[in-house]
Amino acid sequence: MENSKTKAFVETSAAELYRRLRRAGVAVIAEDKQQAAVMRRFRVSLYQLLPIAVEKLSLRGKGVVPSSSSGYGSSSGGGDLLTEADSRYKALTRLAVRALYACGLDSGVIELRADESGRCAVASVNLPPNSTAGGIWGEAERLHEERLEAAKHGGAQLLLGADPEFLLLSENGKVVSAARYLEGGHGAGCDSVVIGGQIQYPVAELRPAPSDSPAVLARNIQKLLQQAAQRIPDQPPLRWAAGGMPAAGFALGGHLHLSGVPLSGQLLRQLDSYIAFPLAMIESPAEQARRPRYGSLGDFRLQPHGGFEYRTLPSWLVSPLAAKAAFALALLCARESGTLAYCPAAEERYIEAYYAGDRPALRSCLEGVAAAMVQTESYRELGVWIEPLLRAIRAGKSWDTGTDIRVKWGMRDGSRS
Repeated sequence: MENSKTKAFVETSAAELYRRLRRAGVAVIAEDKQQAAVMRRFRVSLYQLLPIAVEKLSLRGKGVVPSSSSGYGSSSGGGDLLTEADSRYKALTRLAVRALYACGLDSGVIELRADESGRCAVASVNLPPNSTAGGIWGEAERLHEERLEAAKHGGAQLLLGADPEFLLLSENGKVVSAARYLEGGHGAGCDSVVIGGQIQYPVAELRPAPSDSPAVLARNIQKLLQQAAQRIPDQPPLRWAAGGMPAAGFALGGHLHLSGVPLSGQLLRQLDSYIAFPLAMIESPAEQARRPRYGSLGDFRLQPHGGFEYRTLPSWLVSPLAAKAAFALALLCARESGTLAYCPAAEERYIEAYYAGDRPALRSCLEGVAAAMVQTESYRELGVWIEPLLRAIRAGKSWDTGTDIRVKWGMRDGSRS
């Protein structure tokens, strides 16, 4: 079984693994935390970042550090299997996936602890068993190979969708709830956040029809913005704002939905390298504050339609140029995953630069990214949307979060914003 960066993981100290986990926003059990001995214990086995077993273990043993040992971590023997219907399953698998990815691995075994309130933390990160020829590991490998073969032979159409978010801001900069105008809308609606312990719906969200073309997807988004404008009055004056964090405490996302391509750690790192990194090179310095709670590298969720949602990106609605580039780059990564050899998101120095908001250090990978893309067959078609973003980065530009996005998307004159 191939496990990316296995050698580097084995050679990394426990202290450094702890640091990388915390940098990615992963809660970790301290080695000397005595209450770890009585916390509930779980073990999540992952293949290509997908869960193949989630177990509840017996209450014995103490907290352990991230480990490079093969096998099933610190525990011996099996546990009680949890199903997807279990209320704990989703939270456990999401934390395990985030931890594994932060350690540079695609497959492995994560041991977790949960306290009385249900809050979970990572106790250990381990490589898969030495022998994976049979059992759940062999079956997972076989299914993954089948998905790769089906995609290679055109088993499903590659489609790209999205659900970007934006805020409505009053003249004094306060957030006006989108639920006043868009609740229950088709294509343009509102998303929930927890404020003061209560679920509220202040964030506007677009849900355009998917497409295999950056231009068509952009047009679909523009149509939804126009529909939203018909439901949101001009008075009192409101500014439509996007980007990573256009208002304090409101981190916005520009999630992309990919279907017709199998999920893998390699593809996620390519999406990080070719979309998340370039967008981080043009975002404003204040927007870095959304990380790592939001915008962590490799953040994804599986979707009912059979594809997955890539959740790392900020709301690119702030710039139509960046939006079209993001669409084209996502399609390029999906089509050319087997040929894009350069992957800065697998290098520690660029990961560190991303989380630290060090744009000069991150920009040092740009020419390698550009050179790798130009060599692909898909770039002939998609380069027309990508090259404007590359020019903006090379010119040292940042996207403008202060201008109403309706102006940028050609919906109103700039003098009215």
